[in-house]
Amino acid sequence: MTSSLTTPRPPATPPQPSDLGLQPLEVPGIEVPRVIGHIVGNQPGPTLLCVGGVHGNEPAGVLGAQRVLAALAGLKSDLRGQLLVLAGNRAALKAGRRYLDADLNRIWTDENVARLRAAGVGETAEENELLELDLELRQAIGLSPQTYLLDLHSTSGPGPSFVVLEDSLANRAFGLSFPAPLVLGIEEELGGTLYHYLSRLGVTGITVETGSHRDPSTVDRAEAALWLALETAGLLPAGSPQAAAGRQLLQEQKGRLPDVVEIHYRHALEPDSQFLMVPDYAGFQLVEAGEVLAVEEGREVRAPASGYLLMPLYQPQGEDGFFIARAVHPAWLRLSGVVRRLHAERFIHWLPGVRRTEHPGRFTVDRGVARWFALELFHLLGFHREGPVARRVVMVRRNDG
Repeated sequence: MTSSLTTPRPPATPPQPSDLGLQPLEVPGIEVPRVIGHIVGNQPGPTLLCVGGVHGNEPAGVLGAQRVLAALAGLKSDLRGQLLVLAGNRAALKAGRRYLDADLNRIWTDENVARLRAAGVGETAEENELLELDLELRQAIGLSPQTYLLDLHSTSGPGPSFVVLEDSLANRAFGLSFPAPLVLGIEEELGGTLYHYLSRLGVTGITVETGSHRDPSTVDRAEAALWLALETAGLLPAGSPQAAAGRQLLQEQKGRLPDVVEIHYRHALEPDSQFLMVPDYAGFQLVEAGEVLAVEEGREVRAPASGYLLMPLYQPQGEDGFFIARAVHPAWLRLSGVVRRLHAERFIHWLPGVRRTEHPGRFTVDRGVARWFALELFHLLGFHREGPVARRVVMVRRNDG
């Protein structure tokens, strides 16, 4: 694995919270309507949903999309289909906080959405945000034969843009059109995300993390991502000069980073955990196993394995201290595309420790029996893990059409 970033040497002694010099991350609030913009082209075509500010301290997606909406006013004749830009957590955006009561990007489960629709009103600020956003999304999905999602985010630490997706073949093709590292496996670690929820509804979608909240260039990257999404989804003709400029910007900041990585570790935080990341780490920085990365409840936190550090937490709110990912060889993606199209999962229940469930497309895996690369094989065949890693895990078939 290679990286354009250098790896610092581990501290000789565990850092103490009073020595870290960390300040709470403050982002100026912005006030925007739920529907930031809706442009319908002069020709029929797909629908692109762009959502910014699902976390209220991440306004770059909203600001970048506003730039694109202004520019599209003069390009409407070239637009096929329609672009709908929505604000995620309006109340939190106004407050400049990640969330007010609960993380809006962790409550999009089928059960929770059904409960809130039935009640018609939420008990928390974020539940009411979900209801309003869900109404706009439901009205937009189905307006065209094909619907795409671009969910724009930013991070509390510095680093390059990268793409996160639910690894269906359609989502993968959409994500690989962006010159930014593709991150697989986050949906196995995080439940209730917006892009995962919409992916299960048949929307082809990705999340793009565009850089640090406080870096002005993050807005440029968000704008670049939306221009690329417009071209890739087919709303703009191939060769769009705006998309070409966006592609160049993202390619330059990607440098020599790998095309695809997969999450192998998530450092989850307990509510009210006293967690402080060691300063000056950046996204996609290489770290070594045993390296001191943070202090939690007065104890050092060391990297459990070597790999690429993703999303180190440098803000007061958050449930994830950091992630560690490893590079995925491109040949593995090509092979997975072939075996998925052949529906090779028809034979996987023949393996020791693998059993079908009463639900189609779901298997239980006894990892005490199916020890060797069982989860990796399921990933190859287009499945994702449901729930935490344990002796017995449930693997669910992705929606590959």
